[in-house]
Amino acid sequence: MPKSRRERRLRAIEAARKALAAQAGWAREHPDQRDDAWFKREIVPKLDAFTLREIGKATGLSLAACSRIRAGAKVPHPRHWDALQKLVAP
Repeated sequence: MPKSRRERRLRAIEAARKALAAQAGWAREHPDQRDDAWFKREIVPKLDAFTLREIGKATGLSLAACSRIRAGAKVPHPRHWDALQKLVAP
């Protein structure tokens, strides 16, 4: 495996580890806080007014993930909901 390819893979693995650790920490601090129906009803319709870059800047998520979220195809982890709620607030 070329070095640059290996380095990219290691960076991706480390990013995934950090994301899983952040999710686990959030879940311990916020038990029973998830309600996908609320997110889809209150947040998703308002995301059309924002670019993927704006959504990504607010959440730290990739543009691909932001695209799926804005389309309603994916519900992000609840730890991102506050940032998105602030973004769409009038």
